[in-house]
Amino acid sequence: MMRARARFRQILATGECTPVAPIFDPLSARIADMLGWKVCKLSGSVGKFANLAVPDGLDLSTISDLVDVCRRIVRVSDACLVVDADDGGGTALNVIRSVRELEQAGVCAIEIEDNLVPSRLDAGSATVSSRHAAMVSTSEHVGKLEAAVAARRDPETMIVARTSAFDELAFAEALERVRAYAATGVEAIMLPNVPGGRRTIEAIRTVTPLPLFALRLPDDVIADAAFLGANKVLLRYFRQAPYAMAVQAIHDALLGLNADTADTLKPREAAPELLRQVDRTGEFREWQERFPSR
Repeated sequence: MMRARARFRQILATGECTPVAPIFDPLSARIADMLGWKVCKLSGSVGKFANLAVPDGLDLSTISDLVDVCRRIVRVSDACLVVDADDGGGTALNVIRSVRELEQAGVCAIEIEDNLVPSRLDAGSATVSSRHAAMVSTSEHVGKLEAAVAARRDPETMIVARTSAFDELAFAEALERVRAYAATGVEAIMLPNVPGGRRTIEAIRTVTPLPLFALRLPDDVIADAAFLGANKVLLRYFRQAPYAMAVQAIHDALLGLNADTADTLKPREAAPELLRQVDRTGEFREWQERFPSR
């Protein structure tokens, strides 16, 4: 765990914008690690979908559920794990427990967002915009972030302030939120969306020197490595394509089997060699030979 966190900080210290693999369970994390991704991100939504089969728009999962998934991911992948901890579990006291348990599970960075977790699904609430529309007050989120920073037992664990303020609030108010969050001791700001593109990023630089982690960067920004470096946009997140593709593949495979068309699925199946590489058969065989037992 300590080595992973040190490695994560070394990655950020390069000053380059590092792409982050959008994983959703131990299997996807193992494949990302195998393919050479240095950092993985477990988002709140797909973590719930893949491991509990519940929607993101309801408060049906617990921090214990998240901790369990993170522990299993860290066990099979050496990639540095960033986790979306949603609202941290509720109050500042809940946040303290969440940080300590996620830290023990081996995560490198913990994002805590300034949105309220909905208690019911209303019309349209499955969309990202409505899921994040209700925000806690600035003072409440500041208290939660300060509690998260104080709760760390390993100073290498990174606490990240996630904010949807630029989507939901006036621009000036959103900047003030970033300024307030940056003063809590967090070490990065995460933006799930970057409306305004360059203007927003440059404005954030006027209120904090903290690095930015971002999803949905505009194309012209993504292509400008010099701009990203100059403005300390250090992690680039991706949409959840692997999860959506996996769901479709499982659906199609089970539908095909049920329709007695199993032979047509063969060309789309992973080769035995790939399956053995993913499940680390060779590695376990080497261990068996090195450490013989009855």
